[in-house]
Amino acid sequence: SKQSISDKNPILSATLPNNERIQIVIPPAVKENTISMTIRKPSSRSYLLEDLANKGLFSMCEQISFTPLNDYQLRFDELKNVEHKLAIDYYNKNFVSFLNQAVKLQKNILISGKTGAGKTTLSKALIAKIPDDERIITIEDTPELVVPHLNCVSMIYAKGGYGLASIGPKELLESALRMRPDRILLQELRDGTAFYYIRNVNSGHPGSITTVHASTALAAFEQMTLLVKESEGGGHLERDDIRGLLISMIDIIVQCKRIEGKFKVTEIYYDPFKQRNIFGAN
Repeated sequence: SKQSISDKNPILSATLPNNERIQIVIPPAVKENTISMTIRKPSSRSYLLEDLANKGLFSMCEQISFTPLNDYQLRFDELKNVEHKLAIDYYNKNFVSFLNQAVKLQKNILISGKTGAGKTTLSKALIAKIPDDERIITIEDTPELVVPHLNCVSMIYAKGGYGLASIGPKELLESALRMRPDRILLQELRDGTAFYYIRNVNSGHPGSITTVHASTALAAFEQMTLLVKESEGGGHLERDDIRGLLISMIDIIVQCKRIEGKFKVTEIYYDPFKQRNIFGAN
């Protein structure tokens, strides 16, 4: 993305040749005569979802929904066939089958957690489950997404518009929509990208797999609401309207946490009945 760093633009996020992520901060954003440089080395291998599960990924996982879990069994018949099976797997805690199906059914999946919680590791495992014949467009400010598919276009923009080309996520999303994608994958949602996430999903391109920083699955809705509200495109929207849109569009939230040095999924949000209430029963 040809970013520059200077007194006026003292923060730079980039990827090194071996895919390490680097964050550089110089004065005046840090003390004079100091420079902060953080390098994050990604995992050298990609794990299958099944491998992660065998290592105990879901051993501490709780089910989270607005609809009481006890009501699920009583309401399974309200769901269509594919959603019915998905809900049964979720109810029975068959999380590997649940997430495998969710990816293939193009459910919108949000992976939440703090830095180092395993969000990237899990997103790589889920992206690998996307059918090989799908055309994928990725939009990032730092190349991080690992997409093994042959038919993939990776689009890059400079955060804050400080790169050689003065383009941002808005322009890249508009371009991606004209490129006949099956899925558009946005990198971690922060700043204005949360608003463009809504635009992407609302444009008829479901199946997004993306990440956000939040402390719990339900807090991810609040974090996303705040990000959209603070964005240039979503500032005029009411908070309740934004939250309602997010609940209707985000099918699944997977909450990640690092516990005693191991990656864990501590919560999975899924509530097809709440979405039916928002959309109206068919």
